[in-house]
Amino acid sequence: MNKKTLILAGAAVLLLAGTGAGVYYFTPDVLPAFIRPADATQKRQAKKVEAEKKHESEVGADLEVFVVNLAGQATTRYLRTTLSLGVKSEKEKEEVKELSGPIRDAVIMYLTERKVEELLDLKGKAKLRAELVKQINAAIGKKMVLNVYFKEFLIQ
Repeated sequence: MNKKTLILAGAAVLLLAGTGAGVYYFTPDVLPAFIRPADATQKRQAKKVEAEKKHESEVGADLEVFVVNLAGQATTRYLRTTLSLGVKSEKEKEEVKELSGPIRDAVIMYLTERKVEELLDLKGKAKLRAELVKQINAAIGKKMVLNVYFKEFLIQ
């Protein structure tokens, strides 16, 4: 063999080895189970269990429609939204119905402080969702609400 062929063969071997190592370390899910690193399998299973646990035990408690003025505009802007609260059980769902007054007050007071710019993008809506969970749980006096879901979200 000449020198040029030997260099090309060596480069091809290095390229294949580098690609294999990259797949092994960065995307082990595409590998067969007998080759896949053990920690990748454990992480994937832990994520599945966590996702199932997060959503399996939630009960939705729907709230009535909220229509509020948004802050900070020379022209009046409105937000119309319908929320569903994720709680652990039917008993807590009934408690949410009984405590709808303080819950609605907390939501309205929080929403009226928001500006349109805060609510337009996905990041703003995610922040709003997290803050509503905190505000509602504070109004109730205990950590009952796990998640807030937007069933309707309209800015006018």
